[in-house]
Amino acid sequence: MDKLGVGLIGSDVHVSGYISAFSACPDAELVGVADDDEKTAHDLCRQGQMRFATTSYQQLLDNQDIQIVLVCTPDLFHAEHAIAALRAGKHVLCEKPMAVDIESCRKLVQTVDDTGLTFMASQFMRFESIYKRIKGIYDAGEIGRAFFVEGSYIHDMHSLYDPVTWRSDPQTAQNILIGGGCHPFDLLRWTVGSDVTEVHAYSNGYATQEFPLDDCYIFTFQFENGCIGKVLVTSGCKGRGMGEGFLSIYGTEGTIWKNHIHHSDGRTEEIVAEGGNAIQEIVFHFVDCVINGKQPLIDVREGAKTVSGLVAGVESAETGKPVKVINQFDG
Repeated sequence: MDKLGVGLIGSDVHVSGYISAFSACPDAELVGVADDDEKTAHDLCRQGQMRFATTSYQQLLDNQDIQIVLVCTPDLFHAEHAIAALRAGKHVLCEKPMAVDIESCRKLVQTVDDTGLTFMASQFMRFESIYKRIKGIYDAGEIGRAFFVEGSYIHDMHSLYDPVTWRSDPQTAQNILIGGGCHPFDLLRWTVGSDVTEVHAYSNGYATQEFPLDDCYIFTFQFENGCIGKVLVTSGCKGRGMGEGFLSIYGTEGTIWKNHIHHSDGRTEEIVAEGGNAIQEIVFHFVDCVINGKQPLIDVREGAKTVSGLVAGVESAETGKPVKVINQFDG
């Protein structure tokens, strides 16, 4: 079988990981890269030993040697570029979040349905070994039924805001609840296995004065099955990677907290997971889905539900009221 040609659009923070992952995939071959910055495009081209670099993503989409497109542009443009790639006949792996508003989610769902092509939202934390292990423990019933879950995205992102980048430019600024909170929120949705029906959030914006949006959110939500959840998101923390982590589960028979199981009889057990490379795993999974016609773990509707809950959270923080979450995406 000939290898699937891969084209990259954009150069966001995880792009080097994707280049390494596609380079290691025996069924894929990196062909070209498009980025607005010509020097960046050529640097990535050399890094991935690709055939060409361009500042025109349309030129990349017109290339007939490319069957797969990775969208790795600023959040605001994910949906636009993914839709263009699908309409050009390409399968799409799209960096998280797959969109930043409900209308874009609907357009993406419709485009995937119309084209029949493979689309996957790269919520790659689902492929981290520790979270796969925790999900397996929960699914096996070892801590009973979850009544409360929580996660956090707590970072010091000053270096990504000053000097001005797309994240801090008022024209393209990244909403940190959607762009960062999608990691823990998506993990919690996946682990509980139930749709989120309603959210309530509060926010403020004075920890990072150079950032034009709110930089701290406390985001609570109700699952359809009765479980409740909380996500804390901030990009203004002084110090990186604090908080309780992306995934804690409080169950009727035990608790998973800081990667330990606390059993009802008082025992505490460390959760041990094998090492791995989440981005490489998601790339290999996606390529396998393209080749064999399988449904990706995070298909377009799964990606839309994660975005929808977070968008509702932003609305709630702005209005001070609970907001119902849209979970039906029929295109």
